[in-house]
Amino acid sequence: MKISFIRGAYLNNFEGQNYNLPLVGYSSLFPLDRTVSFPLIRLPSLADLQRISLLNIPIKFIANRTLGDSQIMFGLEQRIGHSDIVHIADPHYYYSFQAAKLRARGKIKKLICTWWETIPFNNEGTSAKKRIKEYTMNQVDLFITYSAKAKMCLEKEGVPSKKIHMIPLGIDIAIFHPQPESKSKVFTILFVGRLVEEKGILDLYDAFKIILKSESNIVLRIIGSGPLENTLNSAIKKDGLLSKISIETMAYRDIPQAYQQAHVLCVPSKTTETWEEQYGMVFIEAMASGLPIVSYNTGAISEVVGEAGLLAQEGDVAGLATMIIRIIRERELGVKLGTIGRERAEDKFDAEKTAAKIKKVYMSLRGIL
Repeated sequence: MKISFIRGAYLNNFEGQNYNLPLVGYSSLFPLDRTVSFPLIRLPSLADLQRISLLNIPIKFIANRTLGDSQIMFGLEQRIGHSDIVHIADPHYYYSFQAAKLRARGKIKKLICTWWETIPFNNEGTSAKKRIKEYTMNQVDLFITYSAKAKMCLEKEGVPSKKIHMIPLGIDIAIFHPQPESKSKVFTILFVGRLVEEKGILDLYDAFKIILKSESNIVLRIIGSGPLENTLNSAIKKDGLLSKISIETMAYRDIPQAYQQAHVLCVPSKTTETWEEQYGMVFIEAMASGLPIVSYNTGAISEVVGEAGLLAQEGDVAGLATMIIRIIRERELGVKLGTIGRERAEDKFDAEKTAAKIKKVYMSLRGIL
């Protein structure tokens, strides 16, 4: 059976580790990550031009208003033609549209689409984007969602439940695991993610300053990069917090140790008009590492975290600070939440279990090919 797995510029091993299956992946020349377990073919894409800083051309803006999306993959049709199953992600990407046209012409047998979106009728900002999204959705044989919130979103867009399989995305719980040894006496608050406003990093910074008024033996460790890095560095220097807050980038293979060295994860994601936290792999990594979680109750966060963390209302910076202070002072609470999280990760978010469920879906389609 020939299975083609297409992710364009967004191919990454966070999702890819759940697809340890006999398939071939397709990405742009510069995907987020190339360290996947399956064979990978990289094809040129307009999206690659966005990665070349010398080209000051609004590629994405122009493509959204003409083609509908910049993630056209040149030569894709010739590669994936005659596939038994083509597995795309989100119908508003141009590579999904390319696969859908092949499905309409009978050049591929079955089309599966992973649906991340949790905001109904999102990604329809231009007539071109709406056109390719609607066309692709009409050609999809089966949808996979990673969360119940995404499934409900899809149903609101008119897709019948019988065409949707909800399979939670997982991680390697053998790599992400609790640290058996005692941690440093300095309490470490950890943030892992993009340094952008919607990830709530500025709210966490303000909450940390509140916490410092009553708790001195603490540090904030920020792992990530993004447009707010300079803003944060300037604020840290201005507020005299160079000894309390660090910002660093880290290879994915080293991330498990960062969780093990921390005492709590806080990634207070915020909503925008067109985005909310659709899943949050960092929360699953933290739970598998036995780490309690503090965040905002937005998007799919409560669904993923369950009882393994404390969630404040969005924008309640003081509430974030209060919850972290509780975990600092009530160490048994942190241990309890961490234990719940580890058990939750083993039960619901094991990548091996996810791969087995996805394989079962593939096999069910194979039976009617």
